[in-house]
Amino acid sequence: MAEAILVPQVGQDLTEATIVEMHVKLGDTVKKGDLVAVVESEKASFEVEAFAEGTVISLPYGVGDVAPVLEPLMHLGAPGETIAVAPQAAGVTSAPEIVPEPAPEPARVMAEGAVALSDHTPAIGQSGTLRASPIARRRAAEQGLDLARVPGSGPAGAVVLKDILASVSSGTGAAPELRTLRAGQGMPVVLLHGFGADLSSWRLMAAQIDIPNPIMALDLPGHGASLAHGANSFDQIVEAVAQTLRAGAGRAHLVGHSLGGAIAIALADRTDLEVRSLTLLSPGGLCPSVNGDFVEGFLAARSEPALTAWMQRLVHDPASLAPVLVRATLEARKTPGLIEGQTRIARAVFEGATQLFSVAQALARYSGPCTIIAGREDSIIPMADIERSLPANAALHRLPNTGHLPQIEAADLTQTLIARTLRSAG
Repeated sequence: MAEAILVPQVGQDLTEATIVEMHVKLGDTVKKGDLVAVVESEKASFEVEAFAEGTVISLPYGVGDVAPVLEPLMHLGAPGETIAVAPQAAGVTSAPEIVPEPAPEPARVMAEGAVALSDHTPAIGQSGTLRASPIARRRAAEQGLDLARVPGSGPAGAVVLKDILASVSSGTGAAPELRTLRAGQGMPVVLLHGFGADLSSWRLMAAQIDIPNPIMALDLPGHGASLAHGANSFDQIVEAVAQTLRAGAGRAHLVGHSLGGAIAIALADRTDLEVRSLTLLSPGGLCPSVNGDFVEGFLAARSEPALTAWMQRLVHDPASLAPVLVRATLEARKTPGLIEGQTRIARAVFEGATQLFSVAQALARYSGPCTIIAGREDSIIPMADIERSLPANAALHRLPNTGHLPQIEAADLTQTLIARTLRSAG
């Protein structure tokens, strides 16, 4: 005999819920305790679990539908069994109302297969734990979001699933913080790192380069201290960095590496910022090709030997990659959500061996001094591909015996070219 799993109810004022996730389809075999759906009301998120075993023989609603509470969300039965009447008239007894219990932590109450999460509790509990539904916590971890930085719409500020989805879709989150690596005089030089790195990768160059300007850097969304930012596309990353620069003077020389180089070009194309000069190291966004195997291998590496093998592809001479750089990258991966955040960024800007964005036309529109530094032996973004896409207004320096990291493999020359570009801007 068919059994119904009902749309759960929490509180007497709840009359409907939105289906935000459906984890089964018609014909699936469901075991007791399986998560079958997630629904959300104005006040809370609910994980709906199966309270019996059977085959899914009826699914009246789909993702995005609004369903009345206590109506069948689905029916379980025997293979081939059908529902002879409309689901709401199938003779199913209404489920008892689920009333949240007063408790210091969110209450999880099971009734008719529904696991309900009460959000009628303070955002921070007595133990100091942030209030959030389990589905919100899981989705935040997947997206690399810091729950403490996501505004909660539940009672007393509790974070529910729709808050996470809104943060990711809008690219909201804490704006990247611009940090000073070295004080100086004149217009600041802002350094933008590449995918998988963070602002600390610039510290050695910032200490050595012979320029009088202040040197500043930030962590891109999904990296370092900006891990919590929910940027989910190239344009959202650019907007996040632009927001940070606007909060300052809005005027700077930009030096960008790889993905950071593409972001620098996009920033120079905006009317709300003044970019005095561009120095681009192995820049992305000028050609469609990228080493997709490296991206996947780098993200998957969890041990020092594995990470070393992939990071050595960044350089022409493996001996030029200091072991301390690998160990620092590995240590950073202990940060909760870092791999998830970088994976989210990778999925937003790369697909296989393709870069999903282009800034070639934006660079062609730039009228200031522009220097591009690329290694002839770059195995991540081939220099030949960059050269074919390069507009006539950019000066290209082709470095022999150099891979994707000219700032490391040819540090002195790279610093000289950066200083020369700054001086030419006046």
